Amino acid sequence: MRRNQTELSYRRAAVQNASAVGLVIIMYDMLIEDVREVIEALKQGDIEKRATALKHGFLVLGQMEGTLDMEKGGTAAVNLAQFYSVLRANLLDAHIKSSVEKFQRQIELMLEVRQAWEQVNKPDAAAATAVEAAENPEPRAASASAGGWSA
Repeated sequence: MRRNQTELSYRRAAVQNASAVGLVIIMYDMLIEDVREVIEALKQGDIEKRATALKHGFLVLGQMEGTLDMEKGGTAAVNLAQFYSVLRANLLDAHIKSSVEKFQRQIELMLEVRQAWEQVNKPDAAAATAVEAAENPEPRAASASAGGWSA
């Protein structure tokens, strides 16, 4: 199998087995990779490759925006919609100005948000504590009454 076919097979398997949050992380990975390709194409002076990578990045970004549930997502969905809007504008500005630095800054911002999604994807420590407390309520009640409980 060629490298691209192997990568595609791994990506398909990851998508098929991913949680909803895992899918968001995969989308961030795709968008970050697209912007890295834009930077590489910019450095090489390859306008066609740059345009193709940026176009794909905008498609991924549009998909990310389209999956936001503004009714159930509350403030987080509103903040993400604003982030995606600013990200799109900044990517376009970086493209117009042919600025590797601006593209790199967008990658840094996406990595920060991706890291937050990684934290969401980890088993919730608070949920584990709640399960433990439900299984053994007396120690929790004692520590709560002593002021040792914190949210």
